[in-house]
Amino acid sequence: MVKNVLNTLRKKQKNNKGFSLVELIIVIAIMAVLVGVLAPQFIKYVERSRQSTDLQNVEELKNAAEVAMADNDNNDDGTPKDNPTPITITIDGTNKKAILGGITPKSLGKTEVSLKSSGWNTQTYTYNSTTLIWETTAKAEETQNKKDPKRDMADVFNATGTTTKPSGTNNQQPGTNDQP
Repeated sequence: MVKNVLNTLRKKQKNNKGFSLVELIIVIAIMAVLVGVLAPQFIKYVERSRQSTDLQNVEELKNAAEVAMADNDNNDDGTPKDNPTPITITIDGTNKKAILGGITPKSLGKTEVSLKSSGWNTQTYTYNSTTLIWETTAKAEETQNKKDPKRDMADVFNATGTTTKPSGTNNQQPGTNDQP
């Protein structure tokens, strides 16, 4: 009796050669549906990651320019410089670069960073050393990323209009206290 069961099991194992064609087609169809649903979401997340990297790189360039400008505001004898060189950061959406002009920060050692997202418009921000404000002539919609309008280069320069304030400044009048 035990021999008959063992012989029967051996025969079934020899005839089992793998998955049927129908089973394989079903698995492939399920995988195609999953890829079709998940691929657009994955692509969107990759693009948002690229935009975040761009914003961080431009902010690093901006901060290094502000520090370098603060270091170069005075002559060697401590007197203020009359006409400091204007500092600009140009976001070149065509060539996917952010270019710093007017100064080379020692802390950064470079004046150009690559942009990973291709959705940026070309725009220029100029640092006004008198008012300590970053200014641009770009319209608000021109500072946004074309692929994701929620991502805005003006956020790096702390504004949504044509004039932006650097980080660390506020609108509070001297001698006032905003606490109740």
